[in-house]
Amino acid sequence: MQPSSSNVPAGGAAAKVPVVALLFTPGLKGSRTTYRGILDWAAAHGPWRLVFPEGRPGEQALDLSAMGVDAVVAHQLSRRRARQIAALGVPVVLAEPLPEMREEKAPLASCPCVRMDSRAVGAMAARYFLGRGYRSFAYVGEPCGMYWSAERRAGFVEALAKAGHSAAVFDGPWPARAKRSWTAERPSMIRFLRSLPRPAAVFAAMDGRAMLVLDACIRAGLSVPEEIAVLGVDDDPIICNACVPALSSIRTGGYRRGLHLAAMLDDLMHGRPVPRDAVVEEPLSVETRGSTGYDAMSDPVLGKAVAFIRAHGASGRCDVGAVAAAAGCSRRYAEKKFREKLGVSVRRFVLSAKIERAKRLLEKETMPIGEIPAAVGVRCNSHLSVLFKKETGFSMRDWRRLHRDAPVE
Repeated sequence: MQPSSSNVPAGGAAAKVPVVALLFTPGLKGSRTTYRGILDWAAAHGPWRLVFPEGRPGEQALDLSAMGVDAVVAHQLSRRRARQIAALGVPVVLAEPLPEMREEKAPLASCPCVRMDSRAVGAMAARYFLGRGYRSFAYVGEPCGMYWSAERRAGFVEALAKAGHSAAVFDGPWPARAKRSWTAERPSMIRFLRSLPRPAAVFAAMDGRAMLVLDACIRAGLSVPEEIAVLGVDDDPIICNACVPALSSIRTGGYRRGLHLAAMLDDLMHGRPVPRDAVVEEPLSVETRGSTGYDAMSDPVLGKAVAFIRAHGASGRCDVGAVAAAAGCSRRYAEKKFREKLGVSVRRFVLSAKIERAKRLLEKETMPIGEIPAAVGVRCNSHLSVLFKKETGFSMRDWRRLHRDAPVE
């Protein structure tokens, strides 16, 4: 366990501050950003003394009761570990608890928790691919049958069904030993990918799984993104940028969850009421990289037009004429293709691209709101405010407050 140095008083003097244990290893990107949210909240509202596992080899185990822990934030505990924490008799909040830990007789069932809306993650993936004109879809699940993988699959399949499409599903490897061995699973993955009508849009349950899909594509001789487009979840920069091509991924908002968990824990420690129903957080957005390039769409004219909008949508020159010129067609033909394949006008697609860019800038919280209109190619601040509210139902300020996220260092 590693104490946080940020809350240790100068000179080493003891201070009457709560000791808060963070019981999840910061190895995954979602955990790291959640930590960041908790740390930032504690810095602003504390101080708290934080202790947490580093996950390093040979790390010493520390007795939480002997350390005098005053509160706990825990992630996906076993029943045995949950009983140990319940015995401490301190305030506890849970991050993404396993379904069995929410059952009535579970040791920490009454504790407040924050969960990711995994169905919404799947629905976002479906909308992302539909908006790019794909008509062939597949889902590659987590190999050990985790509940959140099933929820992401359900959200993906349901959103596609509403649009009149279905998805092929690779939900578990065969034979059973392949659950623990990529070498054993790979042949069945390759057969699955080769069976898809192409170009195909493949949504994987997590970034690590998407990385293996890309590996299977290479070994199968399938071109990415021209034949297979691949999308992951978590937007882990280490995984995404290690892939060739770089992996597109859904940002799930771990930082926001960390802020929420810290605020709930503080309420518990001060005797303020906290709702017992799970707080469900929706995903933020998609980070587009090379694995879902627009040249993967079956219509080359549409692919060129969309690529131009994504590259130049923030400029004031991205009108229908410029889009048509970039695609090598007439304005009339460009409008026809957009309405046939994407169900919207060119102008509407350009506007959606500007709104999406505004969302990303708001989520990063590095640019003043007043500078965002110019950054997305809208001359008038009030005009963007009206468009943004109409498109999202939120003001830009409220969107930043509800959807902000922090980069991982």
